[in-house]
Amino acid sequence: MIILGLKLATVFTDNMVLQRDAEVNVWGQAEENSKVKGKICGQTSEGKVKNGNFRLTFNGLKVGGPFQLEVSSKTENRVVKNILVGDVWVAGGQSNMQFRLKDSANGEEYIEESNYPEIRYYEVPEIEYEDDKTRIPNLVDKGWQASSKYTSENFSAVAYHFAKNLYKDLKIPIGIIDCNKGATSASCWMSEEYLVKDENVKIAYLDEYKKSIENLTQEKEDEQIKELYESKRIYAKKEGEYKKKYQEKTLDELQHDIGYAPWKPPTGRKSYLRPCGLYKTMLSKIIPFTVKGVIWYQGEQDAPKAKLYKSLFKSVIENWREDFENKNLPFVFVQLPMFNDENIDTWRIIRDAQLYILKTIKNTSMVVTVDCGEKGNVHPKDKNLVGERLALVVREDIYKENINGSSPIYSRYEKQGDKIAIYFDHVESGELIVQGGGALKGFEISGKQGEYYGANAEIVGDKVLVYSEKIKKPTSVRYGWKNYDEINLFNKYGLPASPFNTESKY
Repeated sequence: MIILGLKLATVFTDNMVLQRDAEVNVWGQAEENSKVKGKICGQTSEGKVKNGNFRLTFNGLKVGGPFQLEVSSKTENRVVKNILVGDVWVAGGQSNMQFRLKDSANGEEYIEESNYPEIRYYEVPEIEYEDDKTRIPNLVDKGWQASSKYTSENFSAVAYHFAKNLYKDLKIPIGIIDCNKGATSASCWMSEEYLVKDENVKIAYLDEYKKSIENLTQEKEDEQIKELYESKRIYAKKEGEYKKKYQEKTLDELQHDIGYAPWKPPTGRKSYLRPCGLYKTMLSKIIPFTVKGVIWYQGEQDAPKAKLYKSLFKSVIENWREDFENKNLPFVFVQLPMFNDENIDTWRIIRDAQLYILKTIKNTSMVVTVDCGEKGNVHPKDKNLVGERLALVVREDIYKENINGSSPIYSRYEKQGDKIAIYFDHVESGELIVQGGGALKGFEISGKQGEYYGANAEIVGDKVLVYSEKIKKPTSVRYGWKNYDEINLFNKYGLPASPFNTESKY
C-alpha cells in the first residue's frame, strides 16, 4: 500500500462532535513506519503507522468547545476546527430512519425552527459499492454540519427529533452520525463473520445470495445498473417538472400522479442489498469512532424471513459492539409500528423478536410505536413522536433520570380460574389506562386446543385480566398479534403497551 500524505479518516471534519468522558479514537493513514502526533484540549497522543494506518487516543475530554484537533507527521499538519465535545449517537437502520425531515409531518415548521448550533450531524455517504477502481455512486462527503434551517432538511427526521429532545434536556452538544439506507436488511449491516454464526441465517441470506449470482456476468450486471440509473434520471426529470408545475402538491400526491422512484436495484455483486455490503462501504467508514450509543429503526425488510430476526438482530448488536470497541454499547431500537402489509403476515413476529431482544440482551432499550403506524403507509410521517420516545427511554435507561420513559412491557401471566392475569414491567398500580376510553381492544385468548378468540379485558390495579365466555380453561393470551390491529392499552404517561404473546419464550 502506497500512502501519499497524511490523511484523517473522512469522519473527522470541521464542526464535528467528539464523545465526552471516554477514550476517543482518531485514526487515518500516513507513510509507513512514520510517527503521527495529535493534540486536542491540552492532551497529546502519538502513534506509529503500521500497514499505512495510525490511531491516536485521547482520554476523558470534557463537555465544551469550540476546540481544534491538530494532527501532524514529520512533514505535514492537519487541523480540524470548531469541534464540540458532548455525546455522539449513531442512527442506523433502513428507510424509516433515513426518512428526511423535509418529508415528515410538519417538516417545514421543524426545519424553520432547527437552529441548534450545538446539534451536529454527519451523514455517511451512501456508497453502494467500491473497490480500488470503482465507487458507486461517487458521492461527495459533506462532512459534519451544524443544525440550522439551511442544513436540516435532509437530516433523518427520527434522529433530528431524538437529538433535539436530548439537547433540550441535557444542555450539552449532541452529535448524530447518520449511517442507514432504505430497504436494507439487517444482514447488509454486519460482517460475514457474524452472518455465518447461525447456520439458518447463513443459508437464508448468504447462501441464497451467492446462489443468485452464480451465473451473473460482470457485463450483465453493469448493463442492469446502467438501465436502473437511466430510469432514475428520467424519473428525476419528471419529478422536477412536476414540482415546478405543482408547487403546492404533497409527496403523496406526487407519487400518486407520477409513481414512485425506480427501484429495486438488480441483484448482484454491486447491489447495496447484498449481505455484508453496506457494512463494508458505509459502516466501516466510522469504525471505531467513539460514541455514546446507537439508535436503530429497522426490520421491515426482514419480514419475509421474520423467524430468523431474533438471531439476525442479536448478531448485529454483537457485531457493532465489537467494532465500536464497547461490549456494553447501548443499543436503543424502535419496535415496528402497525402496518397492514397484505403480502406477508409477519410484522407481529418481527415485533416479538424485538421484544425478545429487549428482554435477553443487556444494555438494550426499546420504544413502542404501535400507535404511530399508518394502515396503508409503510413510512408513517409522524417522526417527532418516535424521536421523542427514543430520547425519553434513553434519558431513563442511559442517563438514569427519574422519569417515566418506558412503555408497559409484558412481564408474566398467571391463571386465575377462567381468567388470565397479565403483568407488566414499568407499571405501578393505577398507571395503566384505556387510551380514549371504552373497552380494551386487541386481546385474544386460547385454551388447550390452541384456537384464539377475541377476548374481554379489564384493568385491575397494575395488571390486566383477560377472559372469554368461549374459553373456560384458558392457557394463553396474545395482544396486538397482527400486522395491523386496533389496540389501546397505554400508561397514563402516553406510552403504549408492547404487543406480546404468552406462548413466546422471552
